Amino acid sequence: MKLSIVRLDHSIAEIKTTSPGIEIESLSRAVFEYLSCKSAIEDPITSRWNPFARQKASCNSSLKETLIKSIMRYFKAHDRWTAFSSLLLKSIAFHRHIDPNVPIDVADKMLPVIDLPRTKFNRPFLPQTLAEKTSTRVADEEVEESRESVMNVSHQFPYVCMIQKQGSDHTHASSTQLQYDMIGCDLVIFEARLNKYSPTITAFLESFVGCFTTSEWQAISNDARSLPRSDDSLLKEFFLRWAMKEAYTKALGVGLNIDFDSFETRLIGHDVDSKDIEGVWTPHDGIWESITADIQQNNPNEQVEHQFSFVGQVIRTRDPNSDYWVFSFIPLVEEVVENSIQSEETASSGCICICKGPFNEEADAATSSDSKQHRIIVENLSLLDLIQLHGMKSTDIDVMRQKK
Repeated sequence: MKLSIVRLDHSIAEIKTTSPGIEIESLSRAVFEYLSCKSAIEDPITSRWNPFARQKASCNSSLKETLIKSIMRYFKAHDRWTAFSSLLLKSIAFHRHIDPNVPIDVADKMLPVIDLPRTKFNRPFLPQTLAEKTSTRVADEEVEESRESVMNVSHQFPYVCMIQKQGSDHTHASSTQLQYDMIGCDLVIFEARLNKYSPTITAFLESFVGCFTTSEWQAISNDARSLPRSDDSLLKEFFLRWAMKEAYTKALGVGLNIDFDSFETRLIGHDVDSKDIEGVWTPHDGIWESITADIQQNNPNEQVEHQFSFVGQVIRTRDPNSDYWVFSFIPLVEEVVENSIQSEETASSGCICICKGPFNEEADAATSSDSKQHRIIVENLSLLDLIQLHGMKSTDIDVMRQKK
């Protein structure tokens, strides 16, 4: 699996340095005009990608305007930059799906910006190619979605991230180790949005009580059965627990279209013992405390992305079914940039949670959670990198702007 992370505040500053005065609308128009835009579904009969289908110029122009509107419909500039970056990430996922050998630095040819299809829950997906023979059922919907290559995107300013599993991931592993079809990810920034209705951390957290089961909330809160925690610790625990739940629902393909209190997530060996079939939770340090303790003990000075994987059990509260998933956490470590102006918004830290599964047995999930054997490849990209991966250089941006 590959995790792509874009740091937007730095990227925007970089672009405005190389192209002074540029704004998101002029940039997106220049990129779409230079590269062209195409729909991922080129064959209306099969609803699959057909490399031999050709798109009319009028269709390309119409799609370009549709994509521009999808970016500019947001009121805040940060949201517009986020939407543009997310679109380019999903486009790169498509090109890597069609050709796993797409270079990781600069493309040697121009690649069109691809608009992905969406499910009824508005989730973008990679379509099957003509070589894939069977359709897939996702969340009670017949979807021509590839199971060879699956992707999921999450964002919260100043970050955008995408996790992608490709068919090549199976090449060097046995089928027992990688018997999972679904992945989801969620990115959270450890920052509470306080207002007059939720003026304190406690009030902010209590507004989300109904999204968690009793046991989950016990792990978050400072109740009588929990170890006492600071506001900072409580906030991190809340966001990590929320990220687990949202990454799971995104893996299912339903996102927020499900009641979060209808299922319970447990980390085996952390929340409950692997042999404790009753699932009795005991007081313990938070997830973030466990992560930071592991960093300090095992690899405090390594210049690599820290990854921490747990076997998790997801239990539906309204039926007796449960299954095993792997939850991986990748902290977003803040970099100190010399001479940069740090604002409250850009100084935030956070974490990415990736959920993959399901696994029938706990042992299979445990094998796949081995971070040394199944390490997630992490690539840190800038917005200019995403543009260049499509085959457009930074100098081309100004050339296209001058044509307007």
